[in-house]
Amino acid sequence: TMDVKIPVKSSIDQIKKCLINHVNQQLLSSENKTVNKSWTVLAMFGHDTMYDLPLETDAVELRVQHQRLREMFGLEVVNGAVEWNANCRFALVIISINFQREGRTYQEPWTFEHTERPGAKATLLENNLVSTHLRAWDFVTGQAFASKNPIVFSFAENVRDKRQFMKISTSANTAQQFHAPGEGGILGMGNNAIVHHVELEPTSPISSIDCVGTHPKEWDAAVKRPFSLSKMLAFLKSSSEAGLAKRMRFANLLNNDGRVVHFYGLGVALSANADKPHEYKFEATLLARYEKEFSTYTMKRFMEDYTSRIATTIDPPDIQKWRDNFTLISVKVLLVSLLNAFRDLTLMGVQAFDFNHLSNVLVSRDYQTVKLLDIDGNSKGSIQFPSEYIHGQEVSSSDMTSCRPIQQSVHKPALDIDLNVVLPTVVNQLLLGKGRGKSFVENKKREIWKAPEEKAKELVKEVIRENFFKEFVNNHQQQNCEHDNVKREKHIAKVAEWYYAMLKKQAPWGNWTNDIYDSMRVIDHLPVA
Repeated sequence: TMDVKIPVKSSIDQIKKCLINHVNQQLLSSENKTVNKSWTVLAMFGHDTMYDLPLETDAVELRVQHQRLREMFGLEVVNGAVEWNANCRFALVIISINFQREGRTYQEPWTFEHTERPGAKATLLENNLVSTHLRAWDFVTGQAFASKNPIVFSFAENVRDKRQFMKISTSANTAQQFHAPGEGGILGMGNNAIVHHVELEPTSPISSIDCVGTHPKEWDAAVKRPFSLSKMLAFLKSSSEAGLAKRMRFANLLNNDGRVVHFYGLGVALSANADKPHEYKFEATLLARYEKEFSTYTMKRFMEDYTSRIATTIDPPDIQKWRDNFTLISVKVLLVSLLNAFRDLTLMGVQAFDFNHLSNVLVSRDYQTVKLLDIDGNSKGSIQFPSEYIHGQEVSSSDMTSCRPIQQSVHKPALDIDLNVVLPTVVNQLLLGKGRGKSFVENKKREIWKAPEEKAKELVKEVIRENFFKEFVNNHQQQNCEHDNVKREKHIAKVAEWYYAMLKKQAPWGNWTNDIYDSMRVIDHLPVA
């Protein structure tokens, strides 16, 4: 706890500068270090320490901050200047610091040490604004939330040692105890972050900014923690995941179908060094709504279950029954949901999406809808006006015979996404690979590609017939009348025509992987009956 003199009437930026200058001079000067990334949090004497508000535009828009200052703390805000009083209590949550080495400036996480006496009540941060509860704030309203139980995460100095990020401590009024990995309700882990399942409850009142009935009383959240400081700072940028998550939350009316994950807000978590349990640091986290219907079932795992001969994540009897019931209409419904999710990103003003793998797409347990994750789009941010995205770029090249420039057409605005590799692979596996294995898909696709057109279409018909009309093939003579056979074969022929033109990119599907709208057009015309 430190006493810092601040101007009675000053802006939020001025307050933060006063706090940082005091910390630099009183706390870090002996180590020749300075504060880099930090958050300022306001609370008030006489209230619970978790009755607070982050004075950071990363977490809450400035307009909402001013509204909350008036409603929660009774402070006057005029032309951006706030009239603070003696009850105001500020915390500076230091995330990273700068240090000098050989004349160069580097950045590292800020860590501090705390040792608790055996058998004594835990005193860690007891007199500070950030407790051992996970803290978070709503993007739209600024309402404060805290985890229902104390929770301290773990981290490792070696970010490649991901196992050390899996432990948690839920100790209250005792020394922190870290046990086996997996206590934290781990939902998933990628190259850059780990995701935990945490329940939170509100610690500040609903604001007049809130729309009645649109905000849950509690949060059932998926909490994303980046492994490294560089990843954390990158995802906090306005053009990266946290910035886009806030934008999408404001545009949430355009996500009524729920094909893009619903983001709650940003938070601050406390984590302890797995190798040095008395060393702690603060982490910025991103909270999204946890949905059991989707849970951790990625499209990557779905495709593995769909194509593999042996079940991977579903019991063998269930997977056989599920695949038998997965029809051509099911294929179309899933693909339409995927492409509509890409379009939803455009509707909400997102410029790009990374579709180089299937781990950032979730599939519902009824296998009919998808939900997009990791919407940072390679940090390209939101759609800008004017920009190359809208106006395109006329690329000119020289005609070698006349040396005259040739103007190429300007691209039409569409989500910046690579559809040339993963999407065709998904389509091929859905149509050709039902319980047959990915190697079968590749071999059959190659055989179809090399065969003469009529022979190739017959190969497609054979696979479609076996994959989606197996019961009719097995009982062809006994149960099916000639009329039904003719109708079925006619439909299979339509599918074969569509698939062959799509695979070879023949007219009218020559540019079907060009953008999401061309892709929608070809999937819309997948024949169903």
